[in-house]
Amino acid sequence: MPKDVTNDAAAIADVLNRAEYATLALLDDAGLYSVPVNFGFRDGVLYLHTGKKGRKFQALRKAAEAGTPVAFSAAVDLEMKTGEKACQWGYKFRSVFGSGTVSIIDEPKALLAGLGVIMEKYAGSDSFPYDEKILGITSVVAIRVDEATARLKQS
Repeated sequence: MPKDVTNDAAAIADVLNRAEYATLALLDDAGLYSVPVNFGFRDGVLYLHTGKKGRKFQALRKAAEAGTPVAFSAAVDLEMKTGEKACQWGYKFRSVFGSGTVSIIDEPKALLAGLGVIMEKYAGSDSFPYDEKILGITSVVAIRVDEATARLKQS
């Protein structure tokens, strides 16, 4: 493994807990699909919310039903590097690349728990009221992280 790449669980969790969003890499009947998502991370699971219609949900549901993995990435601490020569330009960053198995959560108590993980990340609390009408058209997707590595590019 290269010196700036690690599978340390604490480094992976740090990036995932601080990242503003993650990007999912999905495969559906139309081909490859990449989409940014809000998410929460707890106990080795990424939680995201989605409507029950649309390409993202259909691709995630298909992956869940087939047991095929999806991939994700997230990054923090991005800082541009400059220099006199083109090869000196680039970025410092901390990132995570991983894959995992998908579960669709529709059971009301588990749905609220998953939404709570997301709200805790972005709002600092999981104690929010929810609109029952919106909950009826919302699913939570749990991606159990099977593999992940962090790249800590600091120079």
